[in-house]
Amino acid sequence: MTGAFRQIAIDLDVHRAIERQRQAFGETENDILRRLLEPVRGRKAGARASALRDAPRSASPAPRSRGLWSVEIGGRKIPAANLKHAYRRLLRELAAAHPQFLDAFAGEKGRTRRPVARTPAALYGRSRHLARHAEPLLEGWYFDSNLSAARAGKLARVAARLCGLFYGSDVRILDNMREI
Repeated sequence: MTGAFRQIAIDLDVHRAIERQRQAFGETENDILRRLLEPVRGRKAGARASALRDAPRSASPAPRSRGLWSVEIGGRKIPAANLKHAYRRLLRELAAAHPQFLDAFAGEKGRTRRPVARTPAALYGRSRHLARHAEPLLEGWYFDSNLSAARAGKLARVAARLCGLFYGSDVRILDNMREI
């Protein structure tokens, strides 16, 4: 590395965008930004914009992952980058196949939080400070992304039951070919 470092202020959304581009745990934020900006350095502004617009979608790196996650629904295997993506994919697939699913699932409240809600704050009841963990699921719906594998497995079982499906045979979330 050359030169001195300078501290800059960025908001949480920009930080998350940088983190989504991380390809290795040892890669620093500076390395990520350098890698992303290098292809467009030295080009004219118009050339840079057209290069970004015309770049193939597959050229962007995959999100960070741990393990080989997937969702199986009706024998169809859907790959996922990590637990959060697998859980989100399961909920989206069930919502597409069963229109009343999200309303019923929102009514399933645990001790302190709901699995899905119309607003981030509604997910967490009195612990509204946890709303930062809410992520968009579908238009007008949010889900709690702060889940352990065990909790995601329990909620997936509830979701399957609400849709009239059996977890383990009709629906399941897999980590390295092992059902959670």
